[in-house]
Amino acid sequence: MEYPAVPGEFMRWFKYHSERHFAELQLDVEAYGLQHQPGTHWRPGLTEPALEAFQAALGFDFPEELRAFYRVMNGTTVPGVNVYGECGTPYDFAPIYFSYPEHLPYIQQRIAELLAIKGLTLDRMKEKAIPFIFPINDFYFLIIDRKTNPVYFLTPVSPTRRNPQPDVYGSLWTDTLQGWLIKDAFARTTHVNDAEEFPDRERNPNYWTSEEEAR
Repeated sequence: MEYPAVPGEFMRWFKYHSERHFAELQLDVEAYGLQHQPGTHWRPGLTEPALEAFQAALGFDFPEELRAFYRVMNGTTVPGVNVYGECGTPYDFAPIYFSYPEHLPYIQQRIAELLAIKGLTLDRMKEKAIPFIFPINDFYFLIIDRKTNPVYFLTPVSPTRRNPQPDVYGSLWTDTLQGWLIKDAFARTTHVNDAEEFPDRERNPNYWTSEEEAR
């Protein structure tokens, strides 16, 4: 899929085309996990003062593509829905994208949980040039490496005999935020990660890449 390269232009393009897609969307009744509801629209984006306050509340600057995203879109008008494969379990509803300021406490909590496991503080991350993380949703985080800013799947890992300390498992999902948005909006229940789809792309591991994924 071809799309604009400039972040601001991309986000406006994405909003328009994703809303057209949502207007014609039908639920995947065999899927588990959150999916967009038919007729979903994006809420208006943030003002510059609100965006500055958002960054200040988290303690780090957003990369341009994340700023562009929130300038254009600030969450959706309806939450995502999990139909549990129509197995008889009642549908569950939850946001797929976080809005500011409504979800700020939860965003802070998700970041704090992973930093605590790794024994990190924001000051230490700045000192050691460790990429900051921003939750796109519960388990997918923008890794702010100031290069391509990939999206990773990050989740806590319980201690084992081999690794007696708790840790965070991290694996690349998409090489860019733009790639994540396209996969999420247009192929949410069927997409695969970029490492599988584009194996020949050159990539470098970062602090959040688990050892087994870096091999």
